[in-house]
Amino acid sequence: MAIQRNRSVGRPSKGDRHVVTARIPTAEAEKLFAIAEALGTSASSFIAEVMSEKLASMNLDQITSQEALPLSKAS
Repeated sequence: MAIQRNRSVGRPSKGDRHVVTARIPTAEAEKLFAIAEALGTSASSFIAEVMSEKLASMNLDQITSQEALPLSKAS
């Protein structure tokens, strides 16, 4: 008799994820939920997509690089 495997139920994993929490004004949250619903997605998925796009457009090296403070500006 062959061994039967249990089939997984539900959607496939989206991979390794980390939970991030943010507080936004209530009016913006209501708009967020309305937009997500209109797009047929969850608010969490919509936020993840928007954040991924924003992060992809930013260069971390430019943000974190520090230049020497000119002596004329030092106190």
